Amino acid sequence: MLARLTKLALAALLPGLTGAALAVQPGPPPPAVVRTAEITSLDMARTLTTPASVMSRNDAQIAAEASGRITFIAEPGDEIPEGGLIAQMDDRQARIQLEEARARHARATANANYQNAEATRYQQLAENGTVPATRRREVELARDLAVQDAREARSALDRAELALERTQIRAPFAGRVAVRLIQVGELSSPGRDIARLVDIEHKEAVAQVPVAVAPFLQVGMDVSLSLSDGQTVRAPIRAIIPVGDAVSRTFEVRIDLEGSDWIVGSAARVALPTETPRTQLAAPYDAVILRANGNFVFIVDDEDVAHQVAVIPGVRSDGLVAIAGDIERGQRVVVSGAETLSDGRLVTELGEDA
Repeated sequence: MLARLTKLALAALLPGLTGAALAVQPGPPPPAVVRTAEITSLDMARTLTTPASVMSRNDAQIAAEASGRITFIAEPGDEIPEGGLIAQMDDRQARIQLEEARARHARATANANYQNAEATRYQQLAENGTVPATRRREVELARDLAVQDAREARSALDRAELALERTQIRAPFAGRVAVRLIQVGELSSPGRDIARLVDIEHKEAVAQVPVAVAPFLQVGMDVSLSLSDGQTVRAPIRAIIPVGDAVSRTFEVRIDLEGSDWIVGSAARVALPTETPRTQLAAPYDAVILRANGNFVFIVDDEDVAHQVAVIPGVRSDGLVAIAGDIERGQRVVVSGAETLSDGRLVTELGEDA
């Protein structure tokens, strides 16, 4: 009797349960939240990546020009302006010699002035017939000798000033002291290296490039450079050295990095074109979905509906990849959120401030 009542109760409840189940059946999925970008057209070409080194355009071992004991030298890392003092030698002897040269020059100059005045006076007397011509010639000879002595004294004074100047070792260009090669108290001699000075503002990347890419390079062309930590910049080619190595079949290319904060000596890689650039449609890397059965992107139409379109990816450059397919310039392509999309799905744009 109890079992029969239970069956009757369940039979009475089934219609209500079936109606409730039908009422909660899911409708169409909500719009997918995505980010989009426009398809653009760019001049792009296949590239060859080759190693490069960051170098300073001014990197010199500064040497002494005179003998003397070092009394001062700049510390490694010190920034020296052009003409600034890198090292100082004991200049006491040079100053003494300079004072002696100044005294000799002053004496010779005074004598030359006196002899010149005497020669002028004797010339007037000779014209009046007061003194013989031989006496006039003697005075003129004394004047000429005095003038030559004054010139010799001037040269000696210049040498003394130069000797004093050479006790100060100054920077031929602005830069930083990278290495100090002598210490205070050591005795230097002409030609001895004092310090290494490196210009950290005027830098360039130097790369050895295969001769085969030479037809596609020109001075002023922007190329892409990257460091091992992922930093990437675009910089112009400053110089092309059109002399190839017979063994490696490479030539030198220098890329301008003036003002860059990259450290001199850093290893870099440079991407150089291996063909003439041509106009291609391009989208951000993240827009292309790579699958085993093909590559595709999602194009968003004016009604915010996503459509899956097969594409063929090509050249990559500066965060963009060339794509070929049933696409047009200016169309919106999904760059974030495409992994969970399906063809025909309604989408909504995620704001920039989200």
